[in-house]
Parts: sequence; structure tokens; C-alpha cells
Amino acid sequence: MELNAAELKSFATAELNTYLLSSLSIDSNKALKEIEEEILDEYRDLNSEDTKRARLDYFKVNDAKSDDYAEKILELEDNKKVIYGIRHKGANPDLPFVQLKANFSITSKADALEIYQKVRHEFEVFKPLYINFHNAMKVDADFYGSIYMVASTKEIIECPNWSNEGKITFEAIKDNSYYDWYKDGYDQFHLDAPDLKNKVTVNSCSSMEDSLEQGLLKFVYLNEERIGLIAGERSDFLGSSAVYFHEIFISKKWKGRGLAKVVQQKFIKDFCSDLNFVWGTIDAHNLPSYKTAYSNGRRAVRYECFVNL
Repeated sequence: MELNAAELKSFATAELNTYLLSSLSIDSNKALKEIEEEILDEYRDLNSEDTKRARLDYFKVNDAKSDDYAEKILELEDNKKVIYGIRHKGANPDLPFVQLKANFSITSKADALEIYQKVRHEFEVFKPLYINFHNAMKVDADFYGSIYMVASTKEIIECPNWSNEGKITFEAIKDNSYYDWYKDGYDQFHLDAPDLKNKVTVNSCSSMEDSLEQGLLKFVYLNEERIGLIAGERSDFLGSSAVYFHEIFISKKWKGRGLAKVVQQKFIKDFCSDLNFVWGTIDAHNLPSYKTAYSNGRRAVRYECFVNL
């Protein structure tokens, strides 16, 4: 089933309302256009035979068929509709959930459960653990996943300088040889905080490929000692120019000294001052990263809400 123009607009309008944008200068027309394109691209991609087969082969769920991975549309009364489909948290086969994207506002776990009851029989093979939806505010949910945090670039650049900021330098990463060092650092982090292993996950090498190609994947040095890594990507935020942060990683020896805030701020000044916004998603359980983003003026504008099944 293809999305027609009216349906697409209704879904995009509802999706835009899952962002709290009152403090940001966002062009709503540009935002709606970008959201429409994202919804349509994702819907078509997830319904392509190649993608369904690739997901089937990757997740290897017993008794699943490729069509079980299709995105579908549920029609409710009063012209309300929901796009729904299976997902896996962190691409982990053991953490399946059903994502709901409605052309109206889902404001509580009761709303989500009511919708899910109508389609639950379609997901028996996956045995999903959760239902997922997005909202601009914290609502009645069992827990939160990613928090979208945004600030204007200008606001971050105007923050007071750290007295020793000049001692922070960056070195461009030119190939994938960095990855083993980076992954070893995450392995150590997960040993120290095993409860965060499935929540604060290491990025795949491929997920940071755009950062590498754009020259925005850097080693971080303090007084010529490597202390971490930062990965940004020029990626619009709702139709406005922006940098998206994939990663700000600080080695164990240097954690707890407030360096992530300084590194992010200096990176933006040095490489992203021409962009309008700074944004990224942070797992709700990752309090150090949340505090770093908050200290640089980034604020929560969207919540990924989960309901237990």
C-alpha cells in the first residue's frame, strides 16, 4: 500500500508535533517537507523486497518470513491512521519492539496498547518486548530510549571559554584503523558499567562513515596526549543546517573532568560555526552524556517512549 499525498501530509504534521520547538527558530514548511521525505523514504525502503530479505537474513528469527518485516498502515475511525512495523533495539535480535507512527498524537501507554491490541497477532513470531512511539514531552510510558537534544550553534559558540581550551587539539582520522582503539574503549566502559551495555552501545564503523568522509571524525588530544574521539556529521535538523553528533568518547583515564563539554564546544567553534543547529540523540540512561549536552545549552525536544508488553 503506497502513501498518497494527503496521508503523507497528515503523518508529517503529526510527526512535527512530536518535537517541542517553541525555543528554536525552525521554518515549519521546510520541516514538514523534510519529514514527509523521511517518512516516504523509510516506508518505501522497509517495504522493498531487498530490505525485507536483508532483515530476515540478519535477525534470523525462527519461523519469520520476509513479509513479516513489512511496514503496514492501520486504519482507525475518524480518518486516524498508524504506520506500524517491527524493530530491534540497538539492532539486537533479542530486543524486538513494535514502532507506531500515527497521524494523530499518541500521549500515553494506554493509547499505544489500545492500538497494539489491533495488530498484535501479526507479531507473534517476533515475541516483541515493547511498543514504541515519540512525543514532545515526557508522558505516561514505562521508560524512555533516545532523547533528542538540540541547541543553536550560536548559543554554544557564545558560551564562556574554558581556561585551558587552547590545550585541546584535534587530529583528522583518515581511515578505519581507529575503530579497534575506539571499540576497546567501549568494551572497558561496558565492563565498568555492565547495566548500560544494551543501552549505551558502541557505534558501528559504518554508522560513522559519513563523519569520516566529511572530515568530521577526529581524535582528541590534551597536551598532546590522546584522550578521546569525536564524530560529527553535517545533517539537517528539520530542514535547517546542522551538525549531528554520533559520538563524543572520552577515555577512562580522563572521564569525570568535564572534558566532553569542552571538546564538543571547541569542535563546534573550529569546524561547524557556519551551521544553524547542533543536535543528537542521547539514551535516557546515559546521564553523563545528557549532562554534557545540557551544559552546552542543548535541550530535550523529543522523547522516544517505550511501553512494556
